[in-house]
Amino acid sequence: MDSLSQAALGAAIGVAVMGRRTRPWKAALVGAIAGTLPDLDSFFDHGDPISNMVLHRANSHALFWQTLVSLPIAAGTAGLLREWTNVKGWWLTIWLALVTHALLDWTTVYGTQLGLPFTDTPFGLGSMFIIDPLYTLPLLIGIGIALCLRNVRG
Repeated sequence: MDSLSQAALGAAIGVAVMGRRTRPWKAALVGAIAGTLPDLDSFFDHGDPISNMVLHRANSHALFWQTLVSLPIAAGTAGLLREWTNVKGWWLTIWLALVTHALLDWTTVYGTQLGLPFTDTPFGLGSMFIIDPLYTLPLLIGIGIALCLRNVRG
């Protein structure tokens, strides 16, 4: 999926998981950043265009590795925001944003290697377009409404 869709999904997860434990904009921002983290591997050159395509959705999209890195990222987030009492919520937010990123990429024709390091089999459903406004626009509208309502109520 495109980065906007991944960021929107992460932001929605952040707002939903953190609820009233933190400011909604913080939850949306952290979720959006975490939702796009797996795609940072696209900036690495693996030597040729085929390798770049194949390895883009490899280790950074593997559920095992995402689960492992979610713990230190959550601890760093809680420390940076000085919200140690919310560290479990930040962990769940970050873990869900990372994992749903990979699962959303799984729905595209390109798929992803969810099972690394145990298997390098790519999984792909081919049920969504890479850029899908029918998915992204309602999600963005929902996030906007949630942020406005939460800011009005407190």
